[in-house]
Amino acid sequence: MKKYNKILVAFDGSDLSVKALNEAIAMAKENEAMEIDVVTALNPTAQISSAVVYASILNELRKEAVDLLKGISEKLDVQLPNHKVKTMVLEGNPGNEIVKYADDHDRNLIIMGSRGLNGLREWFLGSVSHAVLQRSHCPVLIIK
Repeated sequence: MKKYNKILVAFDGSDLSVKALNEAIAMAKENEAMEIDVVTALNPTAQISSAVVYASILNELRKEAVDLLKGISEKLDVQLPNHKVKTMVLEGNPGNEIVKYADDHDRNLIIMGSRGLNGLREWFLGSVSHAVLQRSHCPVLIIK
């Protein structure tokens, strides 16, 4: 099996994204040279006609995402103290942004859950894991 040393974890707070993060942690414990980037993608581009409402929603989502990733960063600092770890909030179509980030930062593996948020939010976002699988230039590990 190829040794992956630059992993991107797509994280949205769902149970499966937590499993994806735990898989990355397990892999990193076997490879001290591994770098892990954890990203979450915001896509509040519904048909919102009011710029004020859109800005308010985006600001609230951004704050939630930063808080979520701060907790992840603290967890990784404890569990992987010798690894290079970075967190980032992306904005735009999640599938496109995850693939673009992986390409731009030379990640050689993407790990993500097979499903993310439930209900209306998932319908609204579409299938992010499917989009990443179709567009990625590196291997993608989908966690079920």
